[in-house]
Amino acid sequence: MKKNRIKILLMMYSLLLSSLALGWYPEDRNCYIAGTAADVKVMSDNLCIMEENNGLFQQGVRATEAGERIAGEHRDETNRRQAKTIKKEVRYHVRGVTLDKEDCRILERIIEAEAGDQDLRGRILVANVIINRIKSSEFPDTVKGVVFARRQFSPVSNGSYYRVKVSEKSKKAVKCMLQGRDYSKGALYFMYRAGSSASNVAWFDRDLDRLFRYGCHEFFR
Repeated sequence: MKKNRIKILLMMYSLLLSSLALGWYPEDRNCYIAGTAADVKVMSDNLCIMEENNGLFQQGVRATEAGERIAGEHRDETNRRQAKTIKKEVRYHVRGVTLDKEDCRILERIIEAEAGDQDLRGRILVANVIINRIKSSEFPDTVKGVVFARRQFSPVSNGSYYRVKVSEKSKKAVKCMLQGRDYSKGALYFMYRAGSSASNVAWFDRDLDRLFRYGCHEFFR
């Protein structure tokens, strides 16, 4: 539409110039015609500029749309990759607690450090106590929070937690716990009496309820 208007104005401008050149208009009207021709020329130039600007604008729109499309495709690809990562992340649910692989690795290591000389049941009991603590409002609600709480597990305090080599039996203990094996009777604490200080032993006996003994550990609530 704008192109047609430009063509018409240019034709009018050419006709007016031709009229002046051929003397079709009297001299006293030449100034009027010349002024009109100048106005037409200005209008046509403005329309040309508008048309050029419109073309540049359309190019910018197309470039923006292309950029947005590429950005959108990039976001979609990122979302697909994140969805795959989330889908691949393994989650375990046991007794109302959700665990991931990192939680299981922490459990394996603390079991090895606390009960590496115990049988399978004795190792499962350590995992049971940690799950009981997660479920209790008195303790942190994550495996990491429970295991690394200050002055709770001596292997963390003395550094043996970081030095042990996790055995297949400790890994199996975690798997059995994840399958629902629970021998703890709700125990929140366990103690190795022969290896504990007199003050710790006195606190366990005075402030907690002793539930049972298995292997070298006594379990309390």
